[in-house]
Amino acid sequence: MLSRISSFIFMLILSVTSFFEIPLYGYQSKQLINDSNFKNGFYVLSQQAENNTSVKLGEFVYSENEFSPSWMIAQWNSGPCLWADRTESGRYTITDGKTKWVTYNPDEDSVSMRLNAANVYDGEAAGNTAWPHLLLEQSPIVNYSALNDGEKAFYSCDSDRLVMSLDIKLSDFADTTNSAGINAVQYLAYFYMSAVDKSNFIWFGINLFDNRGYQDTYWAPDTVGGLMIYSISTKDTYGMKSKSLFRNGKPYVSDDWVHIEIDLTPHIDNVIKKANSSGVYSKELSADDFYISGTNIGFEIHGNYDCTVEIKDYSLTSYIKQ
Repeated sequence: MLSRISSFIFMLILSVTSFFEIPLYGYQSKQLINDSNFKNGFYVLSQQAENNTSVKLGEFVYSENEFSPSWMIAQWNSGPCLWADRTESGRYTITDGKTKWVTYNPDEDSVSMRLNAANVYDGEAAGNTAWPHLLLEQSPIVNYSALNDGEKAFYSCDSDRLVMSLDIKLSDFADTTNSAGINAVQYLAYFYMSAVDKSNFIWFGINLFDNRGYQDTYWAPDTVGGLMIYSISTKDTYGMKSKSLFRNGKPYVSDDWVHIEIDLTPHIDNVIKKANSSGVYSKELSADDFYISGTNIGFEIHGNYDCTVEIKDYSLTSYIKQ
């Protein structure tokens, strides 16, 4: 009971200190995501190749500062190439003019992402397994092997607290034009749980939007990559269903920002429990076997949907007790 009360008090203090941007007493903290306000632009990646690799095609930058981008735009299975087929669209937008738009808003330090999968499937039923993706990716977020033990502690999945936060809104949503087959819009954040000894990898997901409604906690193999995926439920993401991007039985399109702030550490503990009880790994795992090596956030769409999501202040803060 005392531990639960302490955890509640921690999160209450955390919400207050986050608002006033003052240090949390008794903890050291570190922001793990670089350029969380997207000010330095993006590298544009190629379409996913058969060997599951991609290359940097070019830079989409809008700032005159001297910093190189920390982020990449991944555009797997999404029709025209965002770099080779890009059209003139102004300083702050890169688009192929048909399927993908990524726009930086300097007034908000936000990024708007639009994926028009209707123009990928051309109105036909989405009967294959190649879901169009439009993702913002940061990997690796740090040269982990070069860190000292004190620095590594912040990136460890055994950190005392790993708090993800962001603001998000569903700016536009056009429903499917072909109801045959599987149809779904997912907007997800993933953190990469990489094994310190490089033996394992787990996709750790946060469900931000699904047009089919609220989603439960998910643990299953990635049939394409052969890795395990864990995704927390919509309820765990938002706390209260009324605050999510799905309300009153439909996607919630609005100009209002929805704030998300969630401590990932108990969910990581659940990942480890599921990993050890599932029998898919050859040894008993613990949280300190893994560290956060990267992240991505964005769309996976299967079906004829046209959807726009805007995000800002995407961060993952690690807290270590002093």
